[in-house]
Amino acid sequence: MLIKYTYRLIIFLLISADCFSQTFISWDFLKAVDNDTRTMNGVPGANYFQNHAEYIIRVSFNPKNGLLNASAAIKYVNNSPDTLRSLVFRLYQNINKKGGIRDTELDPSVLHDGVRIRSMRIAGKELVNSKSYYMRTEGTNLMVNLSQPLVPGSSEDIDVEWSFTMPQIPLHRYGKYNENSYFVAYWYPQIAVYDDLNGWDRYNYTDTHEFYNDFNFYDVRIRVPGQYLVWATGDWQNPDEILSVRTLERLNNAFESDSKVEVVTREDIRQKAWMRHRKEKVYHFTAGNIPDFAFAVSNNYVWDAVGALVDTTTGKRVLVQAVYPVQSKYFDKVAEIGKEVIEQFSFGSYGIPYPYPVATVFNGEGGMEFPMMANNGTRLMWSGTVFLTMHELAHAYFPFLTGINERRYSWLDEGLTTYLPVETEKALKSSFYPIETIVQNYESCAGTADDIPLYVPSYQTREFAYQYYTYMRSSIALYMMEKYLGRDVFRSAIREFIDIWKYKHPSPYDLFAILKNSTEDDIDWFIDAWFFKPGWPDLGIADVTKTGNTLRIRIVKKGNMPVPVRILIRYREAEDEFLEFGPEVWKETSQVIVTHQIIDEVEHIRINGPDIPDRDRADNFFRFPKSNNETHENF
Repeated sequence: MLIKYTYRLIIFLLISADCFSQTFISWDFLKAVDNDTRTMNGVPGANYFQNHAEYIIRVSFNPKNGLLNASAAIKYVNNSPDTLRSLVFRLYQNINKKGGIRDTELDPSVLHDGVRIRSMRIAGKELVNSKSYYMRTEGTNLMVNLSQPLVPGSSEDIDVEWSFTMPQIPLHRYGKYNENSYFVAYWYPQIAVYDDLNGWDRYNYTDTHEFYNDFNFYDVRIRVPGQYLVWATGDWQNPDEILSVRTLERLNNAFESDSKVEVVTREDIRQKAWMRHRKEKVYHFTAGNIPDFAFAVSNNYVWDAVGALVDTTTGKRVLVQAVYPVQSKYFDKVAEIGKEVIEQFSFGSYGIPYPYPVATVFNGEGGMEFPMMANNGTRLMWSGTVFLTMHELAHAYFPFLTGINERRYSWLDEGLTTYLPVETEKALKSSFYPIETIVQNYESCAGTADDIPLYVPSYQTREFAYQYYTYMRSSIALYMMEKYLGRDVFRSAIREFIDIWKYKHPSPYDLFAILKNSTEDDIDWFIDAWFFKPGWPDLGIADVTKTGNTLRIRIVKKGNMPVPVRILIRYREAEDEFLEFGPEVWKETSQVIVTHQIIDEVEHIRINGPDIPDRDRADNFFRFPKSNNETHENF
């Protein structure tokens, strides 16, 4: 049987040569193709599956001390062809557990004894302190062996009660941000992903690598003291039970308005005029087909909102909200920035209507995305505020609509989210992160020991190498791919990728196949160079010959990463001329000879520019001496 199975995989490897002739294909992906859960064409196989869960959660949160007490009724559905003999739960807050493994040093004040599981019942049977079940906590994972295996097509009912104390200081993804304001994330026992490529996702959360979640349903009720506002993932079911008539009217008007509405002002907070009553409140939110749930709490944040039109055919609108302390710099503009960003995404950068009905930006610390929520710190410059708002809202497409495994392929999610919105940045007149800055950051590390090929799993990277690999190299690789295929073809392929894999879990091979299908050219060599091999881009002017009015320029590729060739010819009197060739010129050669009829005496020649990466630009410039028929070597 082993010989037969291996033989089948070899057949698939040979078949795949037409699709990925020069590209390494991992064993897990080939096995998935063999099982017909994946294909070599970028679409799910006939046996593709995803598990999912329904969470009904009741939580009580005390902002005075950060204590969170909660219970959940979870229904977990096994759509896989495998019999599951255990379940894996994520207890993310165990990153703050004393003695835990983490990538960052934590303030001692946030350390605790871990998430306390007071009760866990499966099929009505209590597990805590039971000798019939085996429960084991490893880092941020809780493994539970099932007494009755979960067979394909069946479901399991889990009831769990837990508590922990939220950090009482601001952290970059969650925590306490002033006397009475919190962003609450990574807060509930979450069933990990069981997929067709790797089975259970058991990687610990160490404060670096982010999301990989199934698409679930949430029904969440959040109990807080009477003077507190709550914003959360999902559709708010009971605003009429909580908001005053005037405040509710403002909120409803904001959804239809193209101008910012101040839903709750500083004066409303001072007078407690925003609330219908002063008693304890229970906020009710529901959301379907989403990968996570987060919420924010405050009794002193102001609240702005505005509507964004995202689909002219259906008239669909998105409610864009910003909540922040009144003294926060630029945050009074964030709702309006968010509106412009979301409209640009819907009709420009992505060309797909924004997928959620609401987007709330909370003024906390750092910059971290959650479905329909973002926790963004204050930026000292306008451009930084624009960029951070744009970047976190862009994550609605990746990984929340298109469920990329950020623990393995963080570069795919962050690369697309960093590069694709560049046009939006230009439209909003932000100079914080244009392509030239991305290129400059990439060049600073290209080819060094920290320049990790993108096929390396994200969980094997840390610190600077992770940041560089995840954001810089990935963005440039995708940018070069767009230069190769052309903007229209590339953007169309990305939209197809989203359409095929929305609410599913794609791998990079699925994207590569769709990109390959978008062109008749063989791009394996290009994918191999930029996504699988170490190296760097480096072009140079080798020599220049002028014979009469004919200029002959020989350009060599000294690095192994293919990039476009742009030639600037500067004349002494006439206007500059530009010649440009795509990265495809390097497919079968390491040198390109360009001949060109000049129209005036040449002053100098320069190749490439600040938007095309080049590790060593010292040989990109050639000053032409005043002579007629002569060959001049540049190096």
